[in-house]
Amino acid sequence: MRRLLSFYFITSALAGILLHLRPQRGITSLLIWIPKILAATFSPILMLTNLVGFFVGVLRRNRLWMAAGAVGTGLSAHYIYQIQKASPALDRYFGDDWETRVPPHLQPGILPRRWAMLLQAPRHVPREFDVVVGKSPATGKDILANIWCPPPDVKPNTAAIIYVHGGAWVYGDKDNTQRPVFRHEAGQGYLVMDVAYTLWPQSSLPDMVKEIRQAVLWLKAHAADYHIDPDRITLVGASAGAHLVLLAAYALGEPAFQPANVKGDPSVRAVVAYYPPVDFRAMDADLESQFGGVIHHPRAVFVANRALGALKRLGYVPSSYQLGDDLNMIRQMLGGSPQQVPEIYDLLSPFSYISQQNPPTLFFQGTDDFFRFAPPLRRLHRQLQRAGVISIYVEFPYTPHGFDLFLPQITPVALRSILALDRFLYLVNFVYAP
Repeated sequence: MRRLLSFYFITSALAGILLHLRPQRGITSLLIWIPKILAATFSPILMLTNLVGFFVGVLRRNRLWMAAGAVGTGLSAHYIYQIQKASPALDRYFGDDWETRVPPHLQPGILPRRWAMLLQAPRHVPREFDVVVGKSPATGKDILANIWCPPPDVKPNTAAIIYVHGGAWVYGDKDNTQRPVFRHEAGQGYLVMDVAYTLWPQSSLPDMVKEIRQAVLWLKAHAADYHIDPDRITLVGASAGAHLVLLAAYALGEPAFQPANVKGDPSVRAVVAYYPPVDFRAMDADLESQFGGVIHHPRAVFVANRALGALKRLGYVPSSYQLGDDLNMIRQMLGGSPQQVPEIYDLLSPFSYISQQNPPTLFFQGTDDFFRFAPPLRRLHRQLQRAGVISIYVEFPYTPHGFDLFLPQITPVALRSILALDRFLYLVNFVYAP
């Protein structure tokens, strides 16, 4: 029993250390990605476990337990505190009194400023599965979406959210990990559409953007059926999906993204982008620098493949993925290197479409993203601000890529992002007048 408790308390303390690790080498970041997400998800439990370990160590006069408990408690508490400090600068654009200007009937739906340990969401939410919202330009197949509506006891607020999943443009699907968030937003009065777009290589990236545009236009055409305002639609995306929603919202005049035989205004009220890739040139260079040498070292290949096997079994990486695929995939999708097809890299860059007409945008990014998306994203955020666009950037410390995908209803960093999302949605829909 003593050995078991020692193992338990020491493991909990090591998880606190893991939360604070910031490896600079790409392969190391990849190897600790899932363990770090798990440690972040259960950080409140780890803190309590370590606290118990400390007091048990005091009672039993066990210095090892005392030390492990003290270190683990301190590190877990520090992590949670730093996450709570990360807040969007809403006052800059909406004023210090923005909360008082939210309509009274909507104020109860705004999450409180205090830290919530569990995401509040109704259990039973009306939903429609596999609704056809368009046709894939690449395959001619139906574009399918799931629609989550406010429960009967919740008054619809006339606003809608269209969610676009991530997955490196090559895998993933609708209805993957975000059900708790969809139920929560439906409980706030929003209609939520979860779109499944056609993946590469069956579809090109411009065609993916066209599919997102079709979803927007379909929802606008059916706004009366769902009791929403067609001018209150927000695009929300994660990772690759965030890249697609930025292009769909920003590049309104770009012919390459216009769906054929579909008329209407594809503009949206706002955009929310979780850890988006916004610069393919930087990504191409970064993948080469981080992972280029790994595939030539047998020991590194062995360890990496063992880790990838675990990620595949968990469903976070497609079963067909092989180490080194990322080095070639970007160039295959885009048709060449940045030097060979610079015009494609420009076409697919949100930087190319910065203007004062861009809708309000909220960015979420983790400092420990092994893809190193933060530097280009900070640059995009600054350029949007200089153009006069409402651009709000929230960067979470000690946070890896995909921080909101595993048990978002209890993960502190995911809960913090949902709090900011709720407030942003209320402001752009009911306070801000474009």
